Amino acid sequence: MILLALSTSGRAASAALLEDGVPLAEATRDAGLTHSETILPLTCELLEAHGLAPSDIDVFAADVGPGSFTGVRIGVCAINAMAAAFARPVVAVSSLIALKEGLSPGSGPACALIDARNGNAYAAAFDGNACTLQPSAVTIAELLPTLPPRTVFVGDGAAAYEAQIATLVPDARFAPPERNLLTALPVAQAAWKRFCGGETVSEAIPLYLRPTQAERLYKGKK
Repeated sequence: MILLALSTSGRAASAALLEDGVPLAEATRDAGLTHSETILPLTCELLEAHGLAPSDIDVFAADVGPGSFTGVRIGVCAINAMAAAFARPVVAVSSLIALKEGLSPGSGPACALIDARNGNAYAAAFDGNACTLQPSAVTIAELLPTLPPRTVFVGDGAAAYEAQIATLVPDARFAPPERNLLTALPVAQAAWKRFCGGETVSEAIPLYLRPTQAERLYKGKK
C-alpha cells in the first residue's frame, strides 16, 4: 500500500512516500521558486526514483493548511486531480497536526504554531494524543496564557514569537529548529493514521482559518 503526500502550505514544497506506513522517501525543495513551479516536477522525480507512476499510488494525502492561501490551493488541487484520475481515496491533514506529528512521542503538552504576522498565528494545542485546541486563528497575546507549563512549541511561529513564549509560558520548550520547517513526511505519517482509521474523503478542501485577501478586499468595498 503506497501513500503519496504533498505539502505546499509553508515555505518549502515537499513530497513524501510511505509503503504500508513505513517512510519510503521524501523530497523537499526550498529554493525560492513558487510551489506551482516546483511541486509537480519534484513529485515526478520522487516517483521515478522509486520506479513508481501516479497510477501506482493507493492513497493520496494533502496538507490542507492553514498557511499560505496560494500554496494550500496548489497542493490540494494537485492531490485532488491525481486522486480523481485514478479513483483513489484522499486523506486531508492540517499543517498544524502534521507539525505535531513530527515531535517525539511522549513530549508532553505541545503547541503547533504558524506565524500569521503582526502578533497573529494559527495554532493547535495537544496533550499527548488529545487535541485540546483545534486548529484556530489566534492572537499570540491571548493564546499563550492559556497554555500549560512546559509546553513544547513547534513551527515557524515558535521561532517568530520565541521571546514572548519564554516570558508567558513557564518552562516553555522548543522543538529543534529543523522541525519548524513543515515537510511532507509528517503529513504522510499523520495521513496514514487517518487512513487506517477510515478517515478518507473524495477530495481535500483547503482549511482557511482567516478570510483570503480577496475576500477581505471585497468586504471592504461593500
